[in-house]
Amino acid sequence: MICRSSQQGQRLDVAGLNQILVLVDRSETRLTEVGLNTWRKGLEGPPHSHEAKEQIFYVTAGSGVVVVGRARYPVKPGSLVYVPPRVVHQTIVTGEEPLTYLLFNAFLDASKEGHASFAEHIEQVKLLRKQQAETQKADVAGASASLSSDHPGKHVPEADGGPRSGSGALLLDRSETCRSEVARLVCLAGGHVEAVTDPVAERTLYVLKGGGQLALGDETAELHPGDVAFIPWHTPHRLIATQSDLVCLCFSTRVADAVAV
Repeated sequence: MICRSSQQGQRLDVAGLNQILVLVDRSETRLTEVGLNTWRKGLEGPPHSHEAKEQIFYVTAGSGVVVVGRARYPVKPGSLVYVPPRVVHQTIVTGEEPLTYLLFNAFLDASKEGHASFAEHIEQVKLLRKQQAETQKADVAGASASLSSDHPGKHVPEADGGPRSGSGALLLDRSETCRSEVARLVCLAGGHVEAVTDPVAERTLYVLKGGGQLALGDETAELHPGDVAFIPWHTPHRLIATQSDLVCLCFSTRVADAVAV
């Protein structure tokens, strides 16, 4: 189990365009990576695409527009956007402050883009991203022009809203993606949610509000708003709410078809 505050982690600078705080590194998982991505005020980010991963953005601060294919989605805190593989996308900051979102990467295969860590990946692409931002074109030297599509992905304007009961809400289904899924989980104060072991997916929890605990076997971690907890695949776990309702986003990455079971 990995449990970290969203203020802890290695900070990566991407050519002065944005900074990524690494929360769960690809070196620690099978097919998952999580960071907190902050784009500077006034930025029209680099149009680009990814051949070997799909992405999910959950906005925590600021406002702007996320372009996915031909779609343009206005975003603010609470917005969630799914970006399919091979689709050109772009982040544009329109507000009076930087735009920050939780960045969830689900890799399509075990090579993880051929990079052993998030830091190694950023080192390889940062100058390319700078050139894409300066030209406002995804098709620059070193980037494949074939990686483009008009697929609009998916936009959930208020992913943090929803039920005030013990049931959650499915926000992004695996039928809509290659490998990932997102659900909102609600555990009422004083209660618990038994999460049955998932034989095919690893999970990442992001705490939206409330407080509680995550129990995996003999391990127990305290959960607070902004915390990220990573649960390996095939691992039983339990969410426990303490003084108030515990509300989390649960990101799942299907791994069974990419590893020996």
